[in-house]
Amino acid sequence: MFKLGGSSLWTLANVLTALLLVFAEGGRSFPTKRQDASLLAGVGMADITPPIGEIVMMGYASLDQRANGVHLRIRARAYIFANPSQPNRRVVFVSTDTGSASHHVRQMAVNYLKSKLSTADAALYNADNVMVSATHTHAGPGGYNDDFLYQVSTLGTVPRTREAIAQGIAQAILEAHRNVAPSTVTVTSGNLDNASINRSKKSYLANPAAERAKYTSDIDQTMVQLMIKDGQGLKGIVNWFAVHPVSMNISNPLVSGDNKGYASYMWELQERQKGNSRFVAAFAQSNGGDISPNLEGPRCLDTGAVCDGDKDSCGGNITKCVARGPGYAQGGDVLSTEIIGSRQLAKAQELSSGSQTTLAGGVVDYRHAWVKMSDLQLEGGGPQMCKPAMGYSFSAGTTDAPGPGISWQGDNDPNAGNKPLFDFIRNILKKPSAQLVQCHAPKPILLATGEMDTPNPWQPHALPIQMFIITRKVAIIGFPAEITVMAGRRMRDAIKAQLLADNTVDADALVVIAGLSNTYSSYVTTFEEYQVQRYEAGSTAYGPNTLAGHIQLFKTLAHSFNTTSLPNSTPNFPVTTQPAASSDLNFYTPVVLDTTPGGKSFGSVTAQPAATYKSGDTVTAHFVCAHPRNGASTPRTLGNVQLPGGRLPGGAASTYMTVEKQLANGQWSVVLDDSGWDTTYKWARVGVAESSCTLKWTIGKTVPVEPGTYRLRYFGQNKSVIVTLAHSGATNAFVVSP
Repeated sequence: MFKLGGSSLWTLANVLTALLLVFAEGGRSFPTKRQDASLLAGVGMADITPPIGEIVMMGYASLDQRANGVHLRIRARAYIFANPSQPNRRVVFVSTDTGSASHHVRQMAVNYLKSKLSTADAALYNADNVMVSATHTHAGPGGYNDDFLYQVSTLGTVPRTREAIAQGIAQAILEAHRNVAPSTVTVTSGNLDNASINRSKKSYLANPAAERAKYTSDIDQTMVQLMIKDGQGLKGIVNWFAVHPVSMNISNPLVSGDNKGYASYMWELQERQKGNSRFVAAFAQSNGGDISPNLEGPRCLDTGAVCDGDKDSCGGNITKCVARGPGYAQGGDVLSTEIIGSRQLAKAQELSSGSQTTLAGGVVDYRHAWVKMSDLQLEGGGPQMCKPAMGYSFSAGTTDAPGPGISWQGDNDPNAGNKPLFDFIRNILKKPSAQLVQCHAPKPILLATGEMDTPNPWQPHALPIQMFIITRKVAIIGFPAEITVMAGRRMRDAIKAQLLADNTVDADALVVIAGLSNTYSSYVTTFEEYQVQRYEAGSTAYGPNTLAGHIQLFKTLAHSFNTTSLPNSTPNFPVTTQPAASSDLNFYTPVVLDTTPGGKSFGSVTAQPAATYKSGDTVTAHFVCAHPRNGASTPRTLGNVQLPGGRLPGGAASTYMTVEKQLANGQWSVVLDDSGWDTTYKWARVGVAESSCTLKWTIGKTVPVEPGTYRLRYFGQNKSVIVTLAHSGATNAFVVSP
């Protein structure tokens, strides 16, 4: 979910719309089909945690939610597949613990990757065969987005953020490239029914009764999973399940992969504890646009009454209409995250031990094109897509995180005139043209983003559409937006019907929607859901026929697997070129100076741990520290402690904290860093230039520890007028007893 908080409105300056352009050169030729009985596969993972410290998080679009610490580092997980008979024709799927995807980041990642490979190997990878899908965690720093609407909600782009994410993606692909080998790849699916609810039931119920009758639920319960094994055993899994990673709520200041990141972390941890350090588990996103993990549902915070974010919720104050996750009353959003993540993990592990279909007997292939959505004409003389625009209900937020309370979900009367303040603000920015209003009806337009291009395009006009097939059993749709449950069902059905008609896949093939892939263009609902104009529909950028347009485009891609070439550009398939890089804006004040209280130095401990603890206790320490945007540990500040395996436990290049155990010879060995669920690092500004950091370690929560003597260490870098210096500090030793 991406919502516009009221505090974001001041920055909505003036801007227009996006770029164009994709393959003007007409049809391109592709290899013909061949069959083999096995696949080549590789897996890889890398840290992508960008700079933190007063960086607005991407997802809730609340300027008050800043990334000021780390609970669970975020990662990229990469998977390469190829047919042994055509090893150079490969596909790369990457799942990232980010709020959204960025086509600029994807291209940067491809460029980084190529720079690390030989000329021959570099030719294997390009943007056409690399799909980057965001899990949509709402607990990751922003600052990397492509278009102004999404940039301004996180105060612009942040230096080193795109680079950190792109370099991590490249490193994950490089690791996968290095271990590509003959593998047994299987696919399976099953239902998970206790990890999600539909947060927009009124919209879902607007779909035809006959269509709804085909399904047993208003949520998409299906989890589809690929599993990779080789001669050494289990190598990796990737699955797709529809649920929003919003278990960590809008008040959370700590970086986290949320419920999907927790599920990945736990399975990888379990495998490492078995000695399988190479295992990579991605819990990727699917058609979860209207799906929430907050199972207790929305209730008014003051009365406990059931609500849904419409005009009458909580006496007309939708800010009080909030949904909570399971266990929230007992353990807050952290426990909710653990519960929803654990349920996804349990289902995934159940699937891994059940019946599987081996992927063999077909090609591994891909298609990719840039299309200009606002030029798209529906077939059969249907309407043209609209230029982008966002509705009033976009600003209402959802029941997972309501907006400022000056609008509501379900506002679908474009002629009501009931928002004089919004109309005033909107018209200062850009009064929508009559044509735009007519095209988007019944959406009352708040932001005429398709008619705004100052200082940069506000929303994309050109979208990347991409599809993979992996033998005759799996097709993966790289969908460049969030898509609702019923819209996703229609998309999958239409694409499978096309693939079957072309004899490209078997009848039992599974079609997967990889949501939020390659760029971000907000939401896609069904035509019927659009009429209701709840949050998801108000955020459907290209008008009431947005879904129909996407289905038409992806059917064209699907059919091209049979014809072996993409068609020339037409009004029904308006290919264009990748958008050019824009002049990004940055509204953040740089870190100028770090200072310490009188008599203290950087790394000084202001509150020591107790002398003894036992498993289950939480160790806490406070430090004099520096702004985390300056950086974390360096090889020098880590010193000559032991690093088992030669690197930090989380695999990142640096860390803000470690848990260290004293060995018999007196040397210290790193047991944990800031990458795991058992530790938290939290920073706070004190006055103008001073900082305080809190380190916590819950002993044995997910990683069992042996009794012994331990300490916590903090790492940072302080900036003076002239130079930035790395520093560290350690607590007194304390004892963990059995």
